[in-house]
Amino acid sequence: MISVAILNFSVASLGFWVLDVLLLLALAGVVVVLATDDRDPSTVLAWLFVVLLLPILGLVAYFFIGRNFRRDSPRRTRILRRLENVADKSLVPVTAANTAFTEAAVADLAGTAGARIESTGRTEGGAVPLPADSVEIYTRGADKFPALLADMAGAQRYIHLMYLIWEQDELTAQVTDVLLERLAAGVQVHILYDWLSCITYKKDELKRLAVAGATVAPCYKRLPQINYRNHMKMAIVDAEVVYSGGMNMGQEYIDGGPRFAVWRDTHFRMTGPVVAPYLMLFAATWLLNGGTEDLATDYMPAPHEHGRHEGVPVQVLYSSVGTTFKTIRDVFITALLTARRRIWIQSPYFVPDEPLITAMCTAAASGVDVRFMMTGVPDKKIPYYAAQAYYPQLLRAGVRVYQYKAGFLHAKTVTVDDQLAIIGTCNWDIRSIILHDEVVSVFYDDGIATRYAEQYERDIAGSALVTMEDVLALGRLVRFRNSVYRLFSRLL
Repeated sequence: MISVAILNFSVASLGFWVLDVLLLLALAGVVVVLATDDRDPSTVLAWLFVVLLLPILGLVAYFFIGRNFRRDSPRRTRILRRLENVADKSLVPVTAANTAFTEAAVADLAGTAGARIESTGRTEGGAVPLPADSVEIYTRGADKFPALLADMAGAQRYIHLMYLIWEQDELTAQVTDVLLERLAAGVQVHILYDWLSCITYKKDELKRLAVAGATVAPCYKRLPQINYRNHMKMAIVDAEVVYSGGMNMGQEYIDGGPRFAVWRDTHFRMTGPVVAPYLMLFAATWLLNGGTEDLATDYMPAPHEHGRHEGVPVQVLYSSVGTTFKTIRDVFITALLTARRRIWIQSPYFVPDEPLITAMCTAAASGVDVRFMMTGVPDKKIPYYAAQAYYPQLLRAGVRVYQYKAGFLHAKTVTVDDQLAIIGTCNWDIRSIILHDEVVSVFYDDGIATRYAEQYERDIAGSALVTMEDVLALGRLVRFRNSVYRLFSRLL
């Protein structure tokens, strides 16, 4: 009996020893990967801290949300090459037909902040400035969604819809009715939504649309992709009109829902050749999420030549964890460092990386009027608390910080001088600038910039200016909590 017990103990000891060795090997592997990964050093150090302090939980967390699954994967590389070939056939003719317009737009920017912004965006993979025949900017869902419903109701060829969130409520019921009617008329409908972001919403309407002939697909449903989000929002109708901005597909984006008195957001509608880059992004996202149908070549607008100054110059920029550059973040930094008079920023969340906050503080310290406005009525507590940990650094540099108190602020905008406005889907936080699929448009138009600056001033009327006294009044324990949340924001 004693010998059997000793044998069992030895086997158990051997098993624990093997597990210890495997754990050490896994930890060593993670340390090597982190040390050689092209990431922000603070992110690397944060992950090293977690996996060494809590080895088992840290390894599990790193497996799900720490690894970079998408960069340079063979499948992604094949798809991107395919898209390059598609772009040569479909997008290039559109840009070529508008060469005179683009050259004139770039020449008009010479010597301004816009010139440096345009150059940064183009060099890092963005589209060249293309003409928008019309631009309509919406600051209320009550204005945007009726226009979208009308455009979809008039569709003759196709409707492409992509949203982070697709709810099931009064608005989606109207959208479903319009899409079902258009499907019955032979119009093609493609819908993309973010799987994890929509996991709590019913899918009855989407299933009805699929049965009626729509093609509906979730983005990033596979387990290794669980930390990535398709944060883009866009609707494209017949290659003639595109909508994009901050609003998802849900009634709360109109009336604030049960949580908020007001939902303050910014969206836009454009027509003209500028639709083409958005269509390429939709086609790329479609292929990257398992689609087989070519949604670019057969759906691209026919090349239509625009001469000098025939339209509003708009540059479409895209970035994600899989792009070579953090293009949108880099354009934000360029805007901060080249603005001559003012740069006014809106984002519901604020968890920046070091280069971005350094650029904000440097711009303010140099005398530029830097203002940052975020929501003062949060929908998510953790990023709200983390943002407050950055306030002292901003305030000491001279940045004016506002919290929007009239409701929930969801707009993602940047207004530079009286020259340009950047509007899109990208928040000023690490998830948006590093991990999410994001798209923005840069409107090189002083009229649009001036009108949006006026909107910003109206938003200030519903906001509270944050002072250093306000920060100190939070108390040491609250400030410590905020700093802890800021620390864990680096685990991305």
